[in-house]
Amino acid sequence: MDLKEIWNAAEPSKQQLPQLKSISEIKSKGLKNPLKLAKKRLFQNIIWGVIIGTIYIPIILIYRYWQIQLLLGITLLFTVWAIYTAIRLYQSIQSNVSANNLLSELTRVKITLNRWMTVQSKVALFIYPISASAGYFVGGVVGSGKSVDELLGKTIIIYTLIACILVLTPLCYFFAKWMFKLSFGKVVNQIDVLIKELTQIEL
Repeated sequence: MDLKEIWNAAEPSKQQLPQLKSISEIKSKGLKNPLKLAKKRLFQNIIWGVIIGTIYIPIILIYRYWQIQLLLGITLLFTVWAIYTAIRLYQSIQSNVSANNLLSELTRVKITLNRWMTVQSKVALFIYPISASAGYFVGGVVGSGKSVDELLGKTIIIYTLIACILVLTPLCYFFAKWMFKLSFGKVVNQIDVLIKELTQIEL
């Protein structure tokens, strides 16, 4: 049963849409449930966040230089915040909704998901220089066997650090934007298609 058949089955006099057990009952142009797909992508995002955050912890404990611990600590806090917001968004999405609530839920999820990705990208833009510096110092300590203070005592090290930040920050930003598009672009497109169809039907 496609969208038009479902909506045409409603009683015009009551202007009620039929109750559906799940959005997955709607087979419009072969599209899958975009709300379920959104939750799946968010779950994957959460898992990767946990894995990355877990990697930071032993590094903080092993390399006891306050600069590394401070920079990685801030990066870890950002990762925890990112995981927390993803969990909140995951919990807020209803993958099984009635026909009456379908359009409003699709619209809400689209707006919320786009806002979440935008906020994540903007906040991360301030974190990339910090995480790049942390990675630079860890690499310097491991490669040279010297302390962070000794590394900072060399002008060339400072200039190289600045260059790394200037190069890696925009690269990480655009890479993150690309990853968001890869993970959630299909979800947003499917939601747009369904919203367009539902809007046309209601008109």
